Amino acid sequence: MKTFTNGEGKFCLKMNYGKSFLSAEEISYIEGDGNYSIIINKNGKQILSSFTLRKFTDYLLDEGHFFVARKGLLLNLQRLQRIEQKDGKLYAVMISQRRLPLSRRKGKALIDYIHNEGLNISIK
Repeated sequence: MKTFTNGEGKFCLKMNYGKSFLSAEEISYIEGDGNYSIIINKNGKQILSSFTLRKFTDYLLDEGHFFVARKGLLLNLQRLQRIEQKDGKLYAVMISQRRLPLSRRKGKALIDYIHNEGLNISIK
């Protein structure tokens, strides 16, 4: 996997041996699955990658829009609608209405990050 900036100045990932490209802003979230990663794009389409979540994390955390919300989950904060607490557990609710569980420690760190950066994400 390689990265580049396209003609519009957007950060992109070059995947599938350079045969396909994925803009970072098209990614909703990435889930780790052993030595594979499942990328969920903003349309809900799943893309299976043979790269580990660590590899995506190394590239995408520098982008500033991504946050590791628990082990095995990398969120695009631009696609995050709100954080909600239900039955003592924290969930990230994406724009697609998909609810993803957060760990206690990383969930609190995410809430702190949202407050410190002044992001327009509701916390309920």
